[in-house]
Amino acid sequence: MKKVLKWIVIIFVALMVIGFFAGKNKESSTGSNVGTSTPSTESPKPVAQAEVKPEIYKTTAKALFNDYEENEVAVDEKMKGKLIEVKGVVQAIDKDFLDNIIINLRTSNEFMPARMTMDSSSKSVALNLKKGQTVVITCEKMSRLVGSPSGRDCIFNQ
Repeated sequence: MKKVLKWIVIIFVALMVIGFFAGKNKESSTGSNVGTSTPSTESPKPVAQAEVKPEIYKTTAKALFNDYEENEVAVDEKMKGKLIEVKGVVQAIDKDFLDNIIINLRTSNEFMPARMTMDSSSKSVALNLKKGQTVVITCEKMSRLVGSPSGRDCIFNQ
């Protein structure tokens, strides 16, 4: 029985690591076409087109958790292609095994906080953060991981 449980835990951890790295390939996909572009003789595009900002889906950590509990597919569809702005109370300030800053926001289930993986540029704000503080965090990606909302590529709103 102990061997079976041990293998289940090992497989679970391996899947978590694979999922984490699969979501982190943002930098590798954006820089892959650098050397293959050809010089262009077109005039630069108007500035107005460059300033198009993606839509923002605003919610709270508690509402996001409850929405995921009710219907994960519907929530993911609502957030598709949008930045996700989450307001919540800081439950914990941690680091993962890769030294990424993790901000846990309180949800309606104290054992399943919303985990926000912060961008490295947010370190200075995280240094001064305290448990119980209310923060607003914007994430590029949001998913449900082991029952809890999990944001990636997040920054603090100033």
